[in-house]
Amino acid sequence: MVWKGEVSAFRLLEGVLLALAALGFVKFWARTRFWLPRYVHVLAGFALAVSMWGVSAAPVDAPMNKHGPIVRLLFALVVPAMVYFFFVLHGGQRAAFDRSFSRLVPCPSCQNSVKSLPPEAGCTTTTTHFAEPECPHCGHELS
Repeated sequence: MVWKGEVSAFRLLEGVLLALAALGFVKFWARTRFWLPRYVHVLAGFALAVSMWGVSAAPVDAPMNKHGPIVRLLFALVVPAMVYFFFVLHGGQRAAFDRSFSRLVPCPSCQNSVKSLPPEAGCTTTTTHFAEPECPHCGHELS
């Protein structure tokens, strides 16, 4: 059974690569100030309604009903959390951000175009906040 060892090695490699990609997506999500498009919140709202309906339809002798209302609330919040989790960790937030905020500014070092974050509301300074920590063209660290 040589295949069994090779398959488990590939599964381990797949898990490591998935964890690295997820770390990158979460880091980008934090860099964009935890921005998500409005339709994701609508999907999460529908997910919350469905999960609340499912929790309320659970039989009286279900295990979650034996532990009190806090457990029922946590069960209802699992499905909306899954919506946010899969949207961010599968790259949907990055694609939506690139499509919504396509403001390009020149890199201070190489003058090639790089993506920048939108200015904060009520901010009067002209400081540019970049979407990436470094320029993809020259590798210059962007502040």
